[in-house]
Amino acid sequence: MKKRTMDYQGKVIYLAKFDIVFKAIFLGDGDYTLLASLLSSILYVDIKAEDITVLNVELAPEHESGKLSRLDIRIKTQDNKHIDVEIQLTDEKNMDKRSIFHLSRLYTSQMTTRMRFKDLGSAIAINILDFNYFPYEDYHNIYRLKNTRNNDELTNVFEINYIELPKVPQETNDRKGLWMRFISADNEEVLDMLAKQDPVMDKAVKKLVYVSSDELLRYEIEMREKAELDYRSAMMDRYEEGREEGREEGREEGREEERYSMAKNMLNDKEPVEKIMKYTGLTRAEIESM
Repeated sequence: MKKRTMDYQGKVIYLAKFDIVFKAIFLGDGDYTLLASLLSSILYVDIKAEDITVLNVELAPEHESGKLSRLDIRIKTQDNKHIDVEIQLTDEKNMDKRSIFHLSRLYTSQMTTRMRFKDLGSAIAINILDFNYFPYEDYHNIYRLKNTRNNDELTNVFEINYIELPKVPQETNDRKGLWMRFISADNEEVLDMLAKQDPVMDKAVKKLVYVSSDELLRYEIEMREKAELDYRSAMMDRYEEGREEGREEGREEGREEERYSMAKNMLNDKEPVEKIMKYTGLTRAEIESM
């Protein structure tokens, strides 16, 4: 399990990239100023806090269909953009398909009775990854629906943003870069530098310290960690059971092959069928088919 905490000004605080903490920072007290700043920097648009409607304020249950739940942030803006923000700490080798699946649901879930297709808002996914996923130097890559021949965009209703935290330059000073450095920060020096450099980052650092002291949040984090451990333990048990079943199936197949091989040899030696049945356990039909 990845590092969850760090020491800051004599206190133990959580890392911002831990999904529960991330969600508490941007949604915790109903002040969406920091969230508006984050979205504006990533999407290159001016989004104000009062333009944001958050569609999932509460934390999700521990498990969802046998898997650990997604602790994402789903947002609707005043101009009808539907945005999903998610932190992913480990590479499960499926980010492309995972993103398309959840983005499709974000788009289709807008449809209501008697709603027209032209009234559907654009669906935008923001995936912040704590690992490298693409072979490109840029840490922010954006995908849309385009013509492969001339790069003409079919529509702007789908957009997937991938941000790879390990590739963020440490010397970057633009707002998006500062946000990514804040999210990936794991030591006091980085947080102090960010707080002194930008008033928005100073507010974010103070919010991080505040939410880290919340007892309810600590309990939710403990339950989340327990759920992760239980889930991984269950997956390991299933893996071991599958391996054992595979070994048993292999042993049974081996015994079956031995019986057929013995039967063939006895048939070649002109042994009676009754004798072959006795020594191999095969049926008369099985032997006669040989």
